[in-house]
Amino acid sequence: MTATYLLVLTCILQILSYADSGFVSFEEARNAVIQAEDLLITGGRIHLNDKEDRANDIFMRYKMDELGAGFYDSDVNAASLHFFKGKKLVEKSKVLKFLKRMPKGAILHLHNTASVSSEWMVRNISYMPGMLRCTNIFGVSILSFRRTARDHGCVTQYVRVSDERVRSVNPAAYDRSFEKLINLYTPTPEIDYPTIKHVWNKFQNMFSTINDVLRYLPAFRAYTWRMLEEMYEDNVMYAEVRMDFKELYDYSGRLFSPERSLREVLSIVEDFRRAHPNFMGIKAIFSTHRNVERTRVFENFEMFKSLHKDNPNFVIGFDLVGQEDRGKPLHNFVAELAELPRSAKFFFHAGETNWYGASTDFNLLDALLLNTTRIGHGFALMKHPLLWNAVKKRNVAIEVSPLSNQILHLVADLRNHPGSFYISQDLPMVICNDDPGFWGTKGLSYDFYYAIMSLAPNHMGLKTLKGLVWNSIRFSVLTAREREYAFATLERAWDQFISDVLQGIV
Repeated sequence: MTATYLLVLTCILQILSYADSGFVSFEEARNAVIQAEDLLITGGRIHLNDKEDRANDIFMRYKMDELGAGFYDSDVNAASLHFFKGKKLVEKSKVLKFLKRMPKGAILHLHNTASVSSEWMVRNISYMPGMLRCTNIFGVSILSFRRTARDHGCVTQYVRVSDERVRSVNPAAYDRSFEKLINLYTPTPEIDYPTIKHVWNKFQNMFSTINDVLRYLPAFRAYTWRMLEEMYEDNVMYAEVRMDFKELYDYSGRLFSPERSLREVLSIVEDFRRAHPNFMGIKAIFSTHRNVERTRVFENFEMFKSLHKDNPNFVIGFDLVGQEDRGKPLHNFVAELAELPRSAKFFFHAGETNWYGASTDFNLLDALLLNTTRIGHGFALMKHPLLWNAVKKRNVAIEVSPLSNQILHLVADLRNHPGSFYISQDLPMVICNDDPGFWGTKGLSYDFYYAIMSLAPNHMGLKTLKGLVWNSIRFSVLTAREREYAFATLERAWDQFISDVLQGIV
């Protein structure tokens, strides 16, 4: 625990004891405890200047109007609703409009193969000439630009998507149906996804559907550019993205190595930065699925080390991905992950579970023992006081993804998300979006909406938002020079944003 935390905690206990002894009045004790707790909250010790105070007044009117309406009518309380139920409310929200214009710093937990909106995918990638579709033994549609049905487990022949669209009664209806292949949205999630098994099966099937499409070189290029564009349009300046760098292919069937994949990304990022000078670019966290054989993990870890050696400031670290509850625990791979280069880091998914005292939540312990730099999700961390105190002491940030945790069945009402506890204790944390393309959002704004409306106390506004935004740069792995530049750029963008709010532009 930090000295500040202990000091405030001591003060709270003293105030309560004084109130009990009659040394202070009830109201004085009450107000003192509330103020002391506010100091512990993420952003609680940030001091807003006069302009920020006035901007905060505007924001808090938006926030309190929405929360007030929701307090008296639960049907319009988006902060408590499943996102698919509340999405229309959120999209009309003045709070969301404010957040979309707010500089949000960095995204530190994002999977590239689910990073782009499904709407864009339908309008662009699905209209590329030559897209094929087949169905595997589980009834899952597999999309590709090459006829390798056997490799994908297909039991039907490939058909051209363009032919299916032409033959359909209504091409627009066909596109809406096509989008459902890569978007979890449903107006009735409680019926379509009654359990965590149902939603995770659909979720992982979508990766199978889209995987080979994103290995097609023209699609890979267009998709990667759009990933950067959707970040930039949402006022995100930098990201650290989970990627796997598998082989690419072209229409003639030629294959391109993981090294070529990496060069393609670097080239696209460089071109995008030239066109958008305020965007700092991305770095890559090499990821591989946790539910494979140990030999495969070892092989992929060796590939990661090779790519990192040649590009140490871009391929920055390693992670294991996939559903933790049904995947192999981190403890299984300790030997395979023993020789991490000193210049690289681990960024482990850990504790993305509701279990307590199982192999899944003990991934948190193993991640910390392996000296992870950040923790992906960390949903179960609150149940382990020694571990969350270690996280605080060692400054290991928790990558909190509110929408992902709700949609994938960890929590129904986001007001009950453990992120509220992390905010209340000022644990190191950042707000992330995980797989926004698979639930119809773009950038970070929607996750920030639930962070400030559901996770944060009702009376907290710009201080908490600013603390979370600044955390995203603080807990990144930018170099010292890059970090200095990032904070300076963020400060300028923030000041302009505050001016825009006060001028009524936001």
